[in-house]
Amino acid sequence: MKSFKLLLTLLALSAVSLTPALRAEDAPAASSTALTPEQQAKISALHKEERKEIQAVKDDAKVKEADKKDKIKAIKADYKAKIEAVKTGK
Repeated sequence: MKSFKLLLTLLALSAVSLTPALRAEDAPAASSTALTPEQQAKISALHKEERKEIQAVKDDAKVKEADKKDKIKAIKADYKAKIEAVKTGK
């Protein structure tokens, strides 16, 4: 039993040691993901609008649950495109 535990421990340690460490050049460049204060403000406002629209759909008792999911999915897709446009400057 002890030898089995030892073998498992050695296998686990060897797997960890063989895993390549994250190098600085593997990480995404900070400048490519950094947003300007103006972009951050626009995106924050878009997130706020999106939450309001989604909450309005959730609160609408006239809409069926299946339809609510579809509407929320459409809202999220719309805002995802808007946010991407702000990020890329288009």
